[in-house]
Amino acid sequence: MKFYKLSIEVSGENDIVCHYKDDLGIQQYEFKTGQTFNRWDGSFKFYYDKSEGEVPTDYLANDMGWFVVSRRLKTIMETVNTKIEYFPVDIVELKSGDSLEGYYIANILKVVDALCLEESDYHEIQTKSVGTVYNVRKYAIYESKVENSDIFKLGNRQEIPIFVSEIFKKEIENNELTGMEFYEIKAI
Repeated sequence: MKFYKLSIEVSGENDIVCHYKDDLGIQQYEFKTGQTFNRWDGSFKFYYDKSEGEVPTDYLANDMGWFVVSRRLKTIMETVNTKIEYFPVDIVELKSGDSLEGYYIANILKVVDALCLEESDYHEIQTKSVGTVYNVRKYAIYESKVENSDIFKLGNRQEIPIFVSEIFKKEIENNELTGMEFYEIKAI
């Protein structure tokens, strides 16, 4: 099976890009590490300026780097093999105050120890606080360690990128969802 690194699409010239005004004490990396989150109270808001972009994509770009998904994308994600928490989030237009309905922060909980350093292109960085950190340019994974997951993150301090199977990618393409780009990675 093929696997892909999922990224936000950068070619959409009129796509909405969301910004936050107050993080309400929620750190940027809290939805990136594969850990459950139990402090969501629904008061966090993202804002966008219609004059800078007004096309709502299914994966919304935002300055927290979170996986903000539409109801359509959430529905597809709920059918594939993975473990994800969803938190409803308000997306508010700055000037009008109008809200986009049906958006969620997707917190991917499925983390697998599948990184294959021997076949990846990476650079090691030594730090005093955490030891060796791998700065990976091109990923390779052990398919057998993915545990048949269709959406997942990698362990070993590689939790920020999102990886998906070709099953997920085909669902996105078949349903014509927007805002995503897929970069094939090596599967061994």
